[in-house]
Amino acid sequence: MSESTIDRMLLGTADLRDDDETPRLLDRFHDRGGRALDLANVYAGGESQRAIGAWLRSTGARMMLYAKGCHPPYCSPALVGDEVDRARADVGVDALDVFMLHRDDPAVPVGEFAEALVEQVRRGAIKGFGVSNWPLLRTVALSSALGSDASHFVAFSNHFSLAEMVRPTWPGSLGMSTGDLAVLEALGLVPIAWASLAAGYFARRDSPSWDSEDNEQRRRRAEQLAEERGTTATAVAVAYVLRQPVRVLAAVGTRSEEHLAEHLNAATLEQTSGDLRWLEAG
Repeated sequence: MSESTIDRMLLGTADLRDDDETPRLLDRFHDRGGRALDLANVYAGGESQRAIGAWLRSTGARMMLYAKGCHPPYCSPALVGDEVDRARADVGVDALDVFMLHRDDPAVPVGEFAEALVEQVRRGAIKGFGVSNWPLLRTVALSSALGSDASHFVAFSNHFSLAEMVRPTWPGSLGMSTGDLAVLEALGLVPIAWASLAAGYFARRDSPSWDSEDNEQRRRRAEQLAEERGTTATAVAVAYVLRQPVRVLAAVGTRSEEHLAEHLNAATLEQTSGDLRWLEAG
């Protein structure tokens, strides 16, 4: 069996609620070695974060928390502190591991966001920060504006999967390319791939966001490789993200224990550089 990449997997929590299923999913993820969670203030108005907090308190589990805030209409440097405190209160922690701006406002100078984020580190509310759905050029500018505080800038989260996003899934949502990954690595940022499963596209759930002939060909190649390896196209697609030469974290979300097991099995599914190139281009 190939080396596990479970350390590159985050459990997405957008669909989790305060119910009996959430602890079971979290237990399964944790028992298999998962140690990172993808959170956001907008997920069910905070219900998912509060459910995560209840599970953390009941189990004593130590998880890496990537929490997003400042989604429109709250995408403002003046509101960063409030959004950080909302996430901390929902989860019930003194400090978030990483707080990520959920959207960019290109009308705001990056220096203002830099100052607001660094202030949260200095007051001990967050340990590091990142951005989500930001253009790469604005991200480079933000890193430059941070100066000596750039070491606290640790993560970047745009869409990335075997299927390329051809239409924004939500207003303001952005993707990243394999070429972007090298730029992010040079900046010292860990790429986090949201919708790494392309919203079920590889399970034959079609969506306008990934409706293209190129993606259809990639899906067929994933299905072919899955048949050869005795697995599923979904697992192949997750492994594609996990096995990138640049360390990429894959956010995977589900409310099904069966589907979660499938995603987790992808952590031990080997893919060579040749496999990656073939899946991309044939």
